[in-house]
Amino acid sequence: MGLDMYLSAEKFISGYDSDKDENFDKILDLFNLEHSDVEKSAIINITVGYWRKANAIHNWFVQNVQDGRDECQRSYVSKEKLDDLKASCLLALNALNNNDFDKVLEVLPPSNGCFFGSTDIDEYYKQDLQKTVDLIDKCLSDKFKGYGFYYQSSW
Repeated sequence: MGLDMYLSAEKFISGYDSDKDENFDKILDLFNLEHSDVEKSAIINITVGYWRKANAIHNWFVQNVQDGRDECQRSYVSKEKLDDLKASCLLALNALNNNDFDKVLEVLPPSNGCFFGSTDIDEYYKQDLQKTVDLIDKCLSDKFKGYGFYYQSSW
């Protein structure tokens, strides 16, 4: 039990003749399906990021994406919000490197919760921030062009 956090990337794949995606037939083949088995579209949803008990990152999503509601709901995350989170992580990492713990607490404070893990600002906290920066860089690369992003937690 504990705080599990997921970032997924989702993409609509059209099978309609007017704007058919070149990958639609490949997707059907992958799942051993025929055109008669499905409607003319698919939605691909893949998990691109996972954190465990990274409560400061979770709190950022709750406050900046989920309007302060922490109900384990699935929430759309714009690319601008991902950029904002990356900037916050980089600011907190810089403050950590300068031993400015007041700034760290101002930018990305740990959050208490049932089985949310440690609220210490330690090496694990720092690793969560760096992992988040790396994840966002991947998500904002050309590899994920045309995808939407969604955050969801469970605890």
